[in-house]
Amino acid sequence: MPQPVVDSNTLSPIDVAIPWKGIAFGLATAIIWGTWPVVSRFGVQQSLSALDVTMLRFLVSGLILLPFVLRRGHGGLGWGKALVLAIGAGAPYALVTITGFSYAPAGHGGLIIPSVMLTCSTLGGWLLLKDRPNSKRLIGLVIVLSGVAVMASAGELAAAGFPMLWLGHILFACGGMFWALYTVFSRKWGADPLHATALVSVLSLVLYGPVYVMMRGTVLLHAPVEELLLQGVAQGLVAAVLALICYTKTVALLGAGRAALFAALVPGFSALFAYPALGEVPNTRHLLGLGLVSVGMILALGLRFGRSRNRIPPVPT
Repeated sequence: MPQPVVDSNTLSPIDVAIPWKGIAFGLATAIIWGTWPVVSRFGVQQSLSALDVTMLRFLVSGLILLPFVLRRGHGGLGWGKALVLAIGAGAPYALVTITGFSYAPAGHGGLIIPSVMLTCSTLGGWLLLKDRPNSKRLIGLVIVLSGVAVMASAGELAAAGFPMLWLGHILFACGGMFWALYTVFSRKWGADPLHATALVSVLSLVLYGPVYVMMRGTVLLHAPVEELLLQGVAQGLVAAVLALICYTKTVALLGAGRAALFAALVPGFSALFAYPALGEVPNTRHLLGLGLVSVGMILALGLRFGRSRNRIPPVPT
C-alpha cells in the first residue's frame, strides 16, 4: 500500500538521547516492507493465485479504511486524480508484482521493485515537477541500476526452479513503474498520505472486486482458512495500514531524511527473510547487487541531515 511522501523539515540535533522510539518505528517499517515480498511469494506458492492475494489485500484494507473515505470523500483531490493514484499503488500494482512472485524469488522482487520505483520517481520528478537531481543522486541511480543488472544476470536460477525468471523481473520492473506513477503524482497534487492510502484501498476494492468475482467467482470461500487469514492480515492490515502508521511515526520522530534511511534496509531484509521462510539462498551476484543497490539508494535519495527540501519517495509494499 502507499506510504506517505513527506517533505523533510529542519532536523533538530540529537546531542544526548538516542532516539530509540523513532529507530524502533523505522525498523518496524523496514521489516514490514521487507517481509511483504516473502509473504506474497509464499501465498502464490500455496493454493491461492495472484488474483486471490490481490483481492484479499484490498478486501481487508478497503473495509478498514472505508469509513475514512465515507467521512471525507475525495477530500478535494477529485475522483479522477484519486483513480490515477489507485492505478499506481492499488490493484494494478499489486496484481503485477504479486504475479511476478510466481516466476522469481522474493529477494529479487524486494530488490528490483524499490530500485525501479526510485529511479522512475526521480526521473518523473525531474520531468514533471522540475525537481532536478544533483550529480550525487544521479550517481546513486546509476549504482542502483548496476546492482539490479548484476543481480538479474544470475542466469543459473533459470535452471534451478525459475525457468521464467526473466518474466518475474519484467513484472517487478513494471510494478516499480506503477509505484513511481503514484509517487510522482501524489507529490504533484499534494495528497495527504493517510487519505491517499484510504482512497487507493477503497477504489481498488470497489473497482477490482466485481472484476475478481466475474473471473474467480467464490474461490476464496473454498480456500484454506489459514491461508486466507495469513494473506488477509499480512497484506491488508500489516502492509497496507500498519506500515503507514509506523512510517508516519518514524518521520515525525526522526524527520523524513533519517526516516528514508530505513528504505535502504528493505532489499536486505527481503533477502534475509526469504532464506529461512522460503529456502531462497542468495548467490554471490545477488549479494553483490544487494550491496550496490543499498549504497546507491542512500545516494539517490539525496539524504542530508540538517535543513533539507528533498522529498523522500516511498517504498512499495
